[in-house]
Amino acid sequence: MHPPPFTDSERIQLVTRRRNGAEVATPVWFVLWQDMACLRTATRFGKVRRLHDDPAVRYAPCDWDGNVSGPWLEGRAELIAATDERAAVIDRLLDEKYGERRAQMSRLMQTEGMEPVFIAITPQAR
Repeated sequence: MHPPPFTDSERIQLVTRRRNGAEVATPVWFVLWQDMACLRTATRFGKVRRLHDDPAVRYAPCDWDGNVSGPWLEGRAELIAATDERAAVIDRLLDEKYGERRAQMSRLMQTEGMEPVFIAITPQAR
């Protein structure tokens, strides 16, 4: 279960791991759906490659600059193809939460020919 700071946050700091174990932190937009933190990105980004190798992640609510403002959780990420019916639900929720800002980002991704992929993070029990 996600604690209250996640419901009020606009972003999460998503930490993935390289093959050598080095962590890479990225602030990303997200929505909570079925107690998963869900986001959309592009298949060509490094976090997607890293998640193929290791789906274990850490994440916490943060601001635009990645300054963490709540508790860290550990989770397991699942990559979801844009054609999956769950992707349509996540996409709609992201549109509702971020509105025109997200629409601008979606247009940019489409213009750049970026293939979308969705990520659903299930929190791990402590």
